[in-house]
Amino acid sequence: MRVLHVDSERPWRGGQNQVLLLMRRQRARGDEPHLAAPADAALLARAADEGFPIHPVPMRGTWDLASVFALAGVLRRLRPEIVHWHAARAHAIGAMASVLSPGSARVLSRRVAFPVRRSLGSRVLYALPIERIAAISAAVRDALVRSGVDEARIDIVPSGVEAPAPLDPERRAALRRSLGCGEEDVVGITVAALARGKGHHQLLRAAGLAAERAPALRIWIAGDGPLRSDLESEAASLGLGTSVQFLGFRADISSLLRVADFFCLATRSEGLGSSILEAMAAGLPVAATRVGGVPEIVDEDTGILVPLDAPDATWADALARMAVERGSREKMGRSARERAARFTADRTAEGTDRTYRKALEARRLREGVGPRLTL
Repeated sequence: MRVLHVDSERPWRGGQNQVLLLMRRQRARGDEPHLAAPADAALLARAADEGFPIHPVPMRGTWDLASVFALAGVLRRLRPEIVHWHAARAHAIGAMASVLSPGSARVLSRRVAFPVRRSLGSRVLYALPIERIAAISAAVRDALVRSGVDEARIDIVPSGVEAPAPLDPERRAALRRSLGCGEEDVVGITVAALARGKGHHQLLRAAGLAAERAPALRIWIAGDGPLRSDLESEAASLGLGTSVQFLGFRADISSLLRVADFFCLATRSEGLGSSILEAMAAGLPVAATRVGGVPEIVDEDTGILVPLDAPDATWADALARMAVERGSREKMGRSARERAARFTADRTAEGTDRTYRKALEARRLREGVGPRLTL
């Protein structure tokens, strides 16, 4: 089938990686995935590099009418069986474009575990026709249901990841040395945009508190964003020195996960956590906030869950335990790898295909078009 994916985000984050992983698998199975995204979006550039058909659409704002008409034109030209929206702005622009150019079955991926806004715009948006919603976790589904969305239209399609390639011991040691860490150090890595809501400030304070109990603890902060200078200043004021390193944007995250000792994410909200799954697939135990869909993948067998709004000392205890309790850390890492094997990109693609077929059937029943599908 021909599928038009619509993603409005410009930076490269977990959601954009999920779109590209899905498109690869759709092409491999004989489908025809297209992508509509802003011309300066990282996802559009990567999709173009891999030979996917791309359709630049500005998507400058939620109610960008010029982009609505542009996207409606793409729909008229392509006539895709499915249009799949992947972000809030993509949903808004895409839903209005679908009213102007109907015909495709409409699917929304929902990745955030907070209720739909109560604004008039949001109420209008969710009142526009949509066949299926793919929620990445039970927590996301439950938030939608609390917002008044019909549960019968929602499928749970968890995010999926690819297991990182093995890393030989020499390469592992060399990469750690290049970042100033020896084998005696215990490295916790966090991978997230340096933006509000990801908990970096609390992680820094906790690292300072954990230093006396766990002198071998080192924290790598991978990612970039608007809070970088503030975070670097705070790290300096806390006297963290080389125990915390800001790595910036890295294209070798899978290798970094292979050479770290545990993963940490002090986020305040998470639909599921594809970065957590990637770390688990690399065999890392996880210290993360108990929010959203995180408890659906992390438990006492695979890591440590820290309550939302816990004091810095609680986070410090989690970091110190990871650093000093090697046996527990390694046992949790083995369990984490086994757990992550349930959340593969292949399974995500299979679940998405089932959602598409339900969407096509719903459209047929509503509009009385096309042959009946065998589901």
